[in-house]
Amino acid sequence: MIAGRTAAQTSAQIIDRIYALAVENREIHERECFNLNPATNVMNPRAEALLSSGIGTRPSLGYPGDKYEMGLEAIEEIEVIAAELCAEIFQAEFAEIRVASGAMANLYAFMATCKPGDTIIAPPGSVGGHVTHHLEGCAGLYGLRTLPAPVNADGYSVDLDGLRCKRVLITHRVVA
Repeated sequence: MIAGRTAAQTSAQIIDRIYALAVENREIHERECFNLNPATNVMNPRAEALLSSGIGTRPSLGYPGDKYEMGLEAIEEIEVIAAELCAEIFQAEFAEIRVASGAMANLYAFMATCKPGDTIIAPPGSVGGHVTHHLEGCAGLYGLRTLPAPVNADGYSVDLDGLRCKRVLITHRVVA
């Protein structure tokens, strides 16, 4: 029904409908229901405005001073300020303020498929590997050993033949 109605509309009608649905969604979630899921709670209007300013549209991967991408200097400073303020408020030595959902998803995947002491092959950051795949991230926290995935000479992809050899070595070492 929705798909058929959408197919019969012009692009302008579709975009108008999307904006109307966004307004309706806000009304539903902020006025008509009470969600127990923290991710669906009403956001502070100033925080929401800050996120919609563009600051929330680009991932800021890596720790302050060691970002994986360029152009994150301003966001990096905001992260440090926010962490310092949180640590002060909670009288803590350190505070982590970055969203943990991706990291937590990776941790849950490791917990579902591995046990502490297992060895995994993790792609390096240069080809899309995430810090959580390595010893300093969830893999290490969960007690996994990591080996770097071999990378092709082009530097942009995993060397599958090299990966096959590494898997054989791991299998023999674990079995032996």
